[in-house]
Amino acid sequence: MDTDIVLLGIIGLIVAVVVGILVYAIHSGLFHKVTVTTGAPPIGKFTGAYKHFRGPYRDSGATFRAVGRICPDKKCFGVWYDDPELVPPAKLRWITGAIVAEGDEKPDPETVTALQNKGYKIQDFPDVARAVKTSYPFVNTLSIFLAVMRVYSALDGYIKTRGLEAGPFVDVYDRANSVSHFMAPLEHHDMFYVPEVKKP
Repeated sequence: MDTDIVLLGIIGLIVAVVVGILVYAIHSGLFHKVTVTTGAPPIGKFTGAYKHFRGPYRDSGATFRAVGRICPDKKCFGVWYDDPELVPPAKLRWITGAIVAEGDEKPDPETVTALQNKGYKIQDFPDVARAVKTSYPFVNTLSIFLAVMRVYSALDGYIKTRGLEAGPFVDVYDRANSVSHFMAPLEHHDMFYVPEVKKP
């Protein structure tokens, strides 16, 4: 009898853990429908503070956390210049950083100085009228992993199926509104390249 009670308790615990993990994953966007469209992206022109990197894209997580510690109230962004299916991981070029101003607003001088003191550079990025775009929930770290696994393949398939000249890929992580935006510009491509990265 006691053995049966223990066994039932263990089974109940396992079920509770599995249900908890599933609920957490669903909340993080597991079943979010990835819808790719073409049009004006939700992010217009912005001023970004960035650092340039070369290496596997998977190394970017630490760089996002680093900039988030400097200005936790700002949106983070990344620009990915190379196709990981064509370029070796060690040679992939990318930048990550924080958006310090959007539209016609002026950056906060103290924020800019704090970032520059940590080695970040400042550049303006353009407004685009047309981009391949989608969005994904951003509620926790798992949301980012789910987005990376699902969004990029959807964007890439959309672009290749239609023969579009799009890129580089741009991500914007808006924690305040619990959403991540992903886009590949269809115009002004060169203006998303920083001086450290030359367009091939």
